[in-house]
Amino acid sequence: MKTYGFTDRGLVRRNNQDSYIIAYNEIGDLLAVVCDGIGGGKSGDVASNFIVRYFSEHFSSNKGFTDKDDLLLWIQTNLKMANNQLFAYSTTKKEYAGMGTTFVGLFVTKVGKFVVNIGDSRAYALFSNNVFNQLSEDHTLVQEMINQKEITKEMAKIHEQRHYITNALGVFDAIKIDIFNIVEDVDFFLLCSDGLHGYVDQELINDIACNKNLSSKQKHRILIDSSLAVGGYDNITVVLIEMKGENS
Repeated sequence: MKTYGFTDRGLVRRNNQDSYIIAYNEIGDLLAVVCDGIGGGKSGDVASNFIVRYFSEHFSSNKGFTDKDDLLLWIQTNLKMANNQLFAYSTTKKEYAGMGTTFVGLFVTKVGKFVVNIGDSRAYALFSNNVFNQLSEDHTLVQEMINQKEITKEMAKIHEQRHYITNALGVFDAIKIDIFNIVEDVDFFLLCSDGLHGYVDQELINDIACNKNLSSKQKHRILIDSSLAVGGYDNITVVLIEMKGENS
């Protein structure tokens, strides 16, 4: 595998509330995570950093998984523990009240590949047949309205509550954890915050991802530059995991 990760403050925000990690456990399994913090002031920054530090520490010390059930139990247990710890931490200072973060993660392990999602950061994959698809589903009010056929995807792009998320770590006692088992052959995975997918047209993201004349490293850089080119209104984080080649 080759991995590429970068986070950019953008051109408007005063601070960067996005965080990411690319970590390996003791047997070489990979975990990549993108978190987009929510909350006033710098509290979103605190929340996203808290979660990536938690998973970096706990995954790096992991000795591997016996089977898929073992991995799924590890994911669910640690997300619930991280959620509880972040909520408790949010009560330690007044300025931390209400802080939280999204979480989108990719596990590439000896027992399988899994994408995990909480919130509206996203996971995509370019499959070996050159089809690029979104793997996760946003936990947002407008996505719920789309699912209920109350609005269309086009209407969601301009809806006044399009940034309202319905699920996040550190905010809710009970969190919804979406887990997707990826069994198909994948050329690369893409994880990103909404600083990319919320501002760059999905067709352009697709075109960049499917362009066979670009290396994975070039695609990674062009995706970030594309968000900056349309205004850089939000923090931008992009992690790309190429499934062929050596680790970098």
